[in-house]
Parts: sequence; structure tokens; C-alpha cells
Amino acid sequence: MLRQERCGWQNPRPTWWLLYVIGALLVAVVGLVEMFVDGQGLREILETMAVVSGFGLIGVWLRRNRLALELEQGRRRT
Repeated sequence: MLRQERCGWQNPRPTWWLLYVIGALLVAVVGLVEMFVDGQGLREILETMAVVSGFGLIGVWLRRNRLALELEQGRRRT
């Protein structure tokens, strides 16, 4: 078992709901840009920015949940 750390977590779990929210927001933003932006060049720039931002947020999520993901993987093996 894990000892209680300063942050108070005894058994951290990944925050999957947050990853799902990031994915849903990414799809929603790209869809909104597609529907409401008229200029082709501006549309491509905004969609690219949305996708890059989405991947950046996913990267932040991975860094924040690295320990929890490793612990979950270890629990599945045993």
C-alpha cells in the first residue's frame, strides 16, 4: 500500500473524466470554427490552433496523471 503523502492521496487514480472533457472540447471548438468562420485561411489557422492546444492539454493531463497511470497499470498486472 502507499503511504499518505503531503498532498493527502493514499491511492491516486487517473482523472479520466478530465481527459474526456478535453477531447469533447476539442471536437466542439473545431466544429464551431467549421460552422461559423467564413474565411478559408482564418478557418484553417483557428482549427490548427485548436488542435495544437488540444494536444497540449492532453500532454499536460498525461504529466499530471503519470504516477496514477503507472500505479493503475501495476494493479492490472497483479
